Amino acid sequence: MRVLHGDYGVLSPAWAGSQAAAITSDHAFIQALLDVEHAWSAVLAEAGLIPQEHLGAITDAANADDYDLAAIAAEGVGGGNPLIPLLGAYRANVAKTNPAAASSIHIGATSQDIMDTAMMLIIKRAGEQTLATIKSAAAALVSLAHEYRDTPMVARSLTQHSLPATFGWRVTHWLQALAQAGQNLEQTLTQTALQWGGAAGTRASLQDFLTRTNSTVTADELVADLANKLGLQNPPPWQANRVPVLVQADSFAQVVAACGKIANDVLISVRSENGELGEPLAAGRGISSAMPHKQNPVLSVLIKNAALTAPQLLAQVYTGAVANVEERADGGWHTEWEALRGLVRTSGAAVEKTHELVSGLRVFPDRMAENLARHGELLATERMVAHLAPRLEERGVADAGQDKKYLQGLISRALTEGAAGETQLKPLLLAELPAEVVTESELNNLLDPSAYTGDAAMLVDQITSTYIDWSHS
Repeated sequence: MRVLHGDYGVLSPAWAGSQAAAITSDHAFIQALLDVEHAWSAVLAEAGLIPQEHLGAITDAANADDYDLAAIAAEGVGGGNPLIPLLGAYRANVAKTNPAAASSIHIGATSQDIMDTAMMLIIKRAGEQTLATIKSAAAALVSLAHEYRDTPMVARSLTQHSLPATFGWRVTHWLQALAQAGQNLEQTLTQTALQWGGAAGTRASLQDFLTRTNSTVTADELVADLANKLGLQNPPPWQANRVPVLVQADSFAQVVAACGKIANDVLISVRSENGELGEPLAAGRGISSAMPHKQNPVLSVLIKNAALTAPQLLAQVYTGAVANVEERADGGWHTEWEALRGLVRTSGAAVEKTHELVSGLRVFPDRMAENLARHGELLATERMVAHLAPRLEERGVADAGQDKKYLQGLISRALTEGAAGETQLKPLLLAELPAEVVTESELNNLLDPSAYTGDAAMLVDQITSTYIDWSHS
């Protein structure tokens, strides 16, 4: 029986239906809890500490499909976590085929051991999927940057046209952010850690069990075997130290922030008045319930939705850590769960949509050129002033130190005297400035926006070369 009660994402389109949602679902978390319990029993059986014949029934019962998730959620209120009712149901299912085997489950462990370790398994499993998708998205961005390395467009600062740039240069900003966040995630995923300390973190119950059974195997050896079996690191018990959780949460938050930057830029460029980009087309996507002519940028909207949601989730994880007290928190620990799961899920879903977005992004260089031409020569006046001001001072055309102000005054005058949407800058400069200061040919070159993109092309090559191998690893 599989019940995903309250876990469909009806009001969460940013992650609904995503791979990340499946990997982090209630069903997946219950499976992770069972995986931890089963792995521990397997370790004990391999060490000869429980009968080997018990393991068959324990293995057969470790399938989340066999449990009523809605009932477990409701019954979890009684003990404050879902592991307690799940453990009861697990033992009951094991006992159906081997009654004695039920006593071989959860030996020397406590609910926080299982909960924290299961959460780390979810982080690792979802994180590995997210990381693979980040690398694919980064590879797509490398290709996009190369393709449009020299495609001129207007750069914007504080919402206004600033200087000429290239679309490839903008894409490398996206690439840098996403790849750096991905590399950080890759590093933190190597730190996903087993938590195993018993009720107070001292492993007292486990040590007592080993003493009673005259075991020659140590607790450290058993816990190391469990960590190895689960593919997790094996630090000393950390149940009262929530920094391992914060490290993971931070890395996922960085990923979704990088995705949000891409979505924000795309949302500006797909505006009808800009028309520089278009999202990938897909049947039924972007439709309006009332306006058939619209093609809404739904991918970017949902990525932005995820990016706006993530900071609150991260703050909640930090709130839980701050509220942590003594050897087990009275509510702080519980505060982490949904927020941490939500952050991992939201981040993974945002990456999936970002990969789709950048892999099929439609680019319209003609519209980029049109927008660049809206201010045309004015975008290169910074360059013009830098070249001509020293010449004016040398020839005494303007007072020393006033040369830049003089040229800026001419620019302002040209804007004022120009017709709507046009300027009279070139004619005014040629009329006001001596021929020995600037010729018409030189002025045309100085005010050519496409000739004022600096090192954009070289920087595109430099940045893409930094991440191309990693994106394909």
